[in-house]
Amino acid sequence: MELVLPTLGALFAAALVVGMTVRAVRAPRGQRLRAAFGPIMGAGETYQELHTGQKGLQDSVIESIQESEVRPSRTDGDDRSR
Repeated sequence: MELVLPTLGALFAAALVVGMTVRAVRAPRGQRLRAAFGPIMGAGETYQELHTGQKGLQDSVIESIQESEVRPSRTDGDDRSR
């Protein structure tokens, strides 16, 4: 019974390493680190959202893009006035 938790922890860590390696190998060249660590970064961002109660970076970027599409900037009308 004393070896159950360390064994489960080691199996979990091994599964993470194998999964990250498979994702990195299958990813296109130049995006391997992002593909390998993407799920861990996503989990960290979700944890931060839940812990702080604030929006994450991805949600903030999406919201700012949607707002910029709804409200044109001051320079958008310059092209039409000429």
